[in-house]
Amino acid sequence: MCGTRRPSFATVGAVLSLNEPIAAPCDPPPPVGPGNDRQAAHYYRAQHGRAVQREQQWKQRFLAAEKTIASLVVLIGWYSQQVEALKRQLAWLKKQLFGCKSEASGASGLAASPEGASQSNGSGAAAEATPGTEPVAVGAAAPTPRRRGQRPGRPGPKRRRRGHLPEVITPHTLSPAERTCPICGKVRPETGLTEQSEEIEWEVRLVRRRHVRHRYGPSCDCPSGRGLRTAPKPAKLIPKGLFAVSFWVQVLLKKFEFQQPLHRTVRELRAQGLEVSPGTLTGGLRKLKDLVVPLAGQFVLHSREGSHWQMDETRWPMFCLPKDKPRQNWWFWVVVSPEVTAFLLEPTRSGQVPRDFFAQGTEGIVNVDRYAGYFGLLGADWRLQLAYCWSHQRRDFVNLGQGTPRWAGWAGSWVERINRLFASNGQRRQAWFQKQAGPLAAREAEVRRQVQEMKEVLDRELAEGQLAGEPQKLLQSMRRHWPGLTVFVDHPQVPMDNNAAERANRPLAVARKNFYGSGAQWSGELACACFTILATLRQHQICPQRYFQAYFEACARQGGRVPAELEEFLLWKWSAEKRAAWTTQEHPP
Repeated sequence: MCGTRRPSFATVGAVLSLNEPIAAPCDPPPPVGPGNDRQAAHYYRAQHGRAVQREQQWKQRFLAAEKTIASLVVLIGWYSQQVEALKRQLAWLKKQLFGCKSEASGASGLAASPEGASQSNGSGAAAEATPGTEPVAVGAAAPTPRRRGQRPGRPGPKRRRRGHLPEVITPHTLSPAERTCPICGKVRPETGLTEQSEEIEWEVRLVRRRHVRHRYGPSCDCPSGRGLRTAPKPAKLIPKGLFAVSFWVQVLLKKFEFQQPLHRTVRELRAQGLEVSPGTLTGGLRKLKDLVVPLAGQFVLHSREGSHWQMDETRWPMFCLPKDKPRQNWWFWVVVSPEVTAFLLEPTRSGQVPRDFFAQGTEGIVNVDRYAGYFGLLGADWRLQLAYCWSHQRRDFVNLGQGTPRWAGWAGSWVERINRLFASNGQRRQAWFQKQAGPLAAREAEVRRQVQEMKEVLDRELAEGQLAGEPQKLLQSMRRHWPGLTVFVDHPQVPMDNNAAERANRPLAVARKNFYGSGAQWSGELACACFTILATLRQHQICPQRYFQAYFEACARQGGRVPAELEEFLLWKWSAEKRAAWTTQEHPP
């Protein structure tokens, strides 16, 4: 229980038996009368001996009772620690099941990172603090929470014109009877004036496209002009397949971009009038795997380049594997770099995975949590620094304060310090990315001052020895990870948290909840490839429907095989103009 060994009752010591006599039995009265002095002396000597013997027995019992009490005190202390640990676990489980998942700062200072809303993109520009998330002093009155929705008395947002959508003009006219005057019978003339309004419709339909290929007869007696000639067949993504490229693009996006189970897609198609068996879609996706995996492999290779990465991992159930177990837990490892977000599907959570990913001699900084599997990157074969996540460190204080009320004030003060550090570092990063030399120097000094002050408080509280149990363990862990926690101080481009990798794993968590994982190894490989491509498309703000449409059309032109040249589909090689042009769903020019 809680990883602590319970003291054995065998070590408690001897306990007084309920059947043992508490007082000695009544002794015979002393002899009285003349001539009995010798007998009286023997009597009192015997009585003294029995008294000494009883004294020794009671001393032994007293010492045994002392040992028993000491052992019971240790046992009670151990049980008290277990009760506190179980109370913390119960509070955490109640919060996960019934409580608010947000860790936004409250009056007690127990909250989540202000950096939780920070965004990161390929250029590295990110803000670590957002307005409205300033920490609140411990004991201060909490600000009134803002109501959701439109604020009374404030002007509402203006309606936007969405000119990028295709336009369909529907004229509305009056019939001749409506234009005719019921009294005199004259007809209203056309004025050329109109009133216009817009509405947006959502059309979802399936189209049965029939290709009619015309045949042409002989034109001359030349060798090239003889016989019949027919227009070529349209390119097919899957040879002899029924479904077109656009159909498979929608199936792929529904499965991996919107985390929709395949059986729900079958129901949706049935509602549109098309009966398709799940096996047909599964067979098509298995063929698409051979087209998508080579492209995703280029993304993974490029993710190894650079000097800054963010890594995280999450479980992924695999079913119907060759082994005896019907279900096995594999792991998705995500690697976020400035240009690519790559996923690795591995059967293990071992530290061998990151060691295999980074080539020996790689130099740079890796944002990670405190999972021990990453510690192998600190070996002599790599020149990497591990930057630990402050959001995880902060969450330890939050959980301690919420699970153990008597430590809430102490934990809240630490959360407040971390909140201030997040806010100051967010301002420093903003000045650094915008190349503002003056504000950058002031923010740099403030960040270093807060880090130094936090280190002094950490060392002082550990040296005083006033803390015990979970708070002491928390500070000792913080001291062990302090070099990794302060990597961001000398490198403003490195964030304090690992939120970019955490956000990249969010679609996988939703997919795992919706369709549980992958039913075969090829399905897991397809999921890994699609998650890699889709995450990178989001990173560059490229329309996934347009991108997959263009790629699968190129595969169809190659007879359902991977194009020989993949350069035109590698996003990091695109110009800024091409990226801007591919943010919409229009077909490529």
